Amino acid sequence: MKVTPITQRLLVPVLVVFLGFSSCKKDIRDVEWNNTGVSNNNGTSVGLTEDEKLRQINISIPAQIVKTAVDGSTLKLVYTEDLSALLDPKGYDLSYSIRLNEDFSASALNGLQYTTPGPNGTYTTGWHGNDLKVLSEVTKTDAVVNGKTMVKLHLLRTFTFTKQFASAQEAVNQQNTLLNTKTDAVKFTSYVVFGKDYPASTATAALVYTK
Repeated sequence: MKVTPITQRLLVPVLVVFLGFSSCKKDIRDVEWNNTGVSNNNGTSVGLTEDEKLRQINISIPAQIVKTAVDGSTLKLVYTEDLSALLDPKGYDLSYSIRLNEDFSASALNGLQYTTPGPNGTYTTGWHGNDLKVLSEVTKTDAVVNGKTMVKLHLLRTFTFTKQFASAQEAVNQQNTLLNTKTDAVKFTSYVVFGKDYPASTATAALVYTK
């Protein structure tokens, strides 16, 4: 993914850069978002059937924070994934699953080993769930958008990425480099599964590295 200058706006409360549809048969469009994280046009779609519009997902993303720390010669990067997905209640009910996938290829997190918290204090290495309908870290509520009640799925969870260096100083040097990085980004893809994979919505946000 090519990172555009838009991703450099790290301090904007809502860092959704674009929302579109990944199917080559669908139009990809830019969407304006307001400071509440809700689409100004309420997800009006181009080139979608009524069935597809029913299952369209709007993704809202605040700043994506990565907290950095050095432990000996190990650099730890704790990424907080924080986003909301909005969709029509009928589309939610008429879905087997609602998938969410992350693409870290435009960031320093790409290819690093990671763990995610599991039940009863356990941790899972190199794997995480991607069905928003069953994840325990998802909170489901109602939200009113332009007078219409929508299902809001709020996901909040952490990934701990680690990278081993030859020395503690090298780890500190890399930490300082990341703290000054203003171009890293993460791309999200979300879609409904109901007998088939429906057209996917995508959103890209900048990553903010902190101590």
